[in-house]
Amino acid sequence: MVLFELGAGVLSAAGTDSIITASDNPGDAAWLTLEQARETPPERLPQLPGRMYAPDEIRAYYGRLAARSAALADQADGFAQQFPTNRHAAEARDLNFKLLQSAVGLGSTNRVAELEKATAERIRNTPEETNKFELAQQLLHCAVSGRQYESDEAMRAELHQRARQLALDFPHHPEGVNYLFNLAENVPSNQCVVIAREAITLSPDTNFQATCRGLIHRAEAVGKPLDLKLALTNGAVLNLEAERGKVLVFLFWDSSSRFSAKAIWAVDQLYQKHKGKGLAVVGLNFDTDCAKARSLLADAKVEWPQYFDGLAGGMIQKQFGLRTLPACWIVDKKGVLRDLKVERNPEGLTEQLLAEP
Repeated sequence: MVLFELGAGVLSAAGTDSIITASDNPGDAAWLTLEQARETPPERLPQLPGRMYAPDEIRAYYGRLAARSAALADQADGFAQQFPTNRHAAEARDLNFKLLQSAVGLGSTNRVAELEKATAERIRNTPEETNKFELAQQLLHCAVSGRQYESDEAMRAELHQRARQLALDFPHHPEGVNYLFNLAENVPSNQCVVIAREAITLSPDTNFQATCRGLIHRAEAVGKPLDLKLALTNGAVLNLEAERGKVLVFLFWDSSSRFSAKAIWAVDQLYQKHKGKGLAVVGLNFDTDCAKARSLLADAKVEWPQYFDGLAGGMIQKQFGLRTLPACWIVDKKGVLRDLKVERNPEGLTEQLLAEP
């Protein structure tokens, strides 16, 4: 997952509005050398006949790009130090900063401290609060992106630390706690609860706090009997105790999500394949105006019932803090909520639970 990458676009930016020629001025000659170095196209990965690049080959490639950015950053810094009164000195300092961002975002973790120092200095010298926040957010993006070449765990740990600090430093900007919420949604349940509780303490927004409490409720529901009673569109009332012996898939969706139509199709394919073996599906829609949702369902020709939570005031959505849609849950034959991310392995999870007694 690449969160932030300046990459070749920074390295090839023109940066001047006049043609530079080497002259008797040594600063201009040095600037021309720097311009030529950064405008040289970076190495590209050629297409391999018959195979894809291995992960370690891709990591090595981005490592070379990171080293290139770092070397150019040093060259820009050297220019600014050597020629502080040259007409390109300020531009060289800006270039050094952008190239440091690029190097860190591409994986040069040994340059993080340097980028932190440079970012802190720019924040101190920037009067506008919005610009200060943008600089801090860029640091987060670069640092997190640079850890992706180590592992997902390393990237999540970096995001956790940076998002917490962003929320502390800029409490009136919701992005910090939103990063924490999104992270909480994508970690194991025990970690989810810790991060969501942390987000509650860092946010002054009562609606956001309520959503976080719903997320905690959702995470703590895994491994326990799910308690839901829903009035469905087929006239029945869904009572999970009466559905024991079936495997139930719940699809939470709304028509405004661009992935919902695809999710409905994928879940319906799963249903058609396994309905004779004891699989049942229920859709939970969060639209407040259901006309569009009903049209989408008619086009898809789904057989499984729906519950329109939007018409009921979003009670289920609030109860479980469901903000990212679509979402797909699965409940086993004993009524226990087993997984909140069925989309990661729909066939495997379904077959596993159908095979259980």
